[in-house]
Amino acid sequence: MIDYKNLPVKQTPLKTRRRPSGPRRRRRQPEKPPSRKGFFIVNSFLCLFLFASFLLYTPEPAQTVPENRDIWGVNSTHIAESISSSLRQNEYPQTIPILTADGVVDARISYNIKPKLEQCIDSLLERYKPDFAGVAAIDPTAGHIIAMSSFIRDGEPFGNLAMHSGFPAASLFKIITAAALIDQEQAKPSTVYEYNGKDTSLYKKNVLRHKKNKWTKQTTLERAFGRSINTVFGRLGIYHVGGDTLAQYANTFGFDKTLPIDFYVDNSKTDFDTTNEWSIAEVASGFTRTTTISPLHAAMVVSAIVNNGVLVTPRLINKAVHPNGPLLYKAETSAVEMIDPETANDMRILMRHTVKNGSARKSFRKFFRGDFADFDAGGKTGSLTGHNPRGRTEWFAGYGDAGDDKIVIATVIVNKDKWRIKPAYLTRKVLEHYFNHPAAKC
Repeated sequence: MIDYKNLPVKQTPLKTRRRPSGPRRRRRQPEKPPSRKGFFIVNSFLCLFLFASFLLYTPEPAQTVPENRDIWGVNSTHIAESISSSLRQNEYPQTIPILTADGVVDARISYNIKPKLEQCIDSLLERYKPDFAGVAAIDPTAGHIIAMSSFIRDGEPFGNLAMHSGFPAASLFKIITAAALIDQEQAKPSTVYEYNGKDTSLYKKNVLRHKKNKWTKQTTLERAFGRSINTVFGRLGIYHVGGDTLAQYANTFGFDKTLPIDFYVDNSKTDFDTTNEWSIAEVASGFTRTTTISPLHAAMVVSAIVNNGVLVTPRLINKAVHPNGPLLYKAETSAVEMIDPETANDMRILMRHTVKNGSARKSFRKFFRGDFADFDAGGKTGSLTGHNPRGRTEWFAGYGDAGDDKIVIATVIVNKDKWRIKPAYLTRKVLEHYFNHPAAKC
């Protein structure tokens, strides 16, 4: 066997390798993995440093704060107490002193009013010069009060008529009666009813002692609403809705209680006997002076219908800011369901009939043409002689709906002797301006 271990080794002379000219390159050493111990020490030090920084850091006071939770303690009650008296005088101050628990704080007020819209309404009232007029407009989706206009021809001291609650609601109350009827599943727009007498009259014999004879007429709920047939609604109030339910829905829609807005308005009233049939008939048809309402409240009622039965709390004030910058108050939004969405849809059917075939058809003649052929609009008229202020009171509370943009407008006009403009026609002109109708002119 060959012993490999003891074989002679051949000695070969080493060849000398010539290095290239230039700087000598250092041989690259393999990287050593980081020490786990060192990594732990570094991270521990960083954590301790951050924790100490957090304990020692004192943040500066924020310039703005969310909603109403502010160091100044200003809330919606403070705003209402500070601004309501000015609004009653038809004044919209830009800066107001707000009395809080910590003292008086100055505030710059930002309103939701749309100046161009309000200017249009004011110019129309100035042109026609009715004896008294009040107009309120609301964005029903956002709940913003976007216009409040008031006009008094002879300067009588009634203040801001958009807020005035002394007007008889008249047939506007038929909105409440119809909503209660439909919401209780007592009727649909196509339901047929019989009645006797004129459309505009209300006599006990036709309401309480109805008899079918050769003069008996038939009508649908849609037509009775659109043409404001008093006898039908008087009988509906007694025999289909009932006094207690009618009072309940009136309260739901804001009658006989404080309105949920950010300034003070006198309560709207019903004042009827829920156990007396004739009293129920009068209020259900709107044939009574004891049921009163303001334009602002009327706009709120229609807003809930246009917004699928949900009332977004109306707000005139957007925010209040301290002159030095900090936010003092930011309006909060809330919503409450007044009626079922299907009820609201049926109510809009009734209100469309008013402007297309009912009591406001003349004011809206040729309105639904051209670009407005498919436009959605509706409303309710009302008329009754009132005493606060004295004169013939005429109403129109309605809406315009362009899909992504909606507006509700409630207009009341009172004239002592001669009529100068109908509230439905004035509302039409405002809708044309708001939605850029070709015939728009303020």
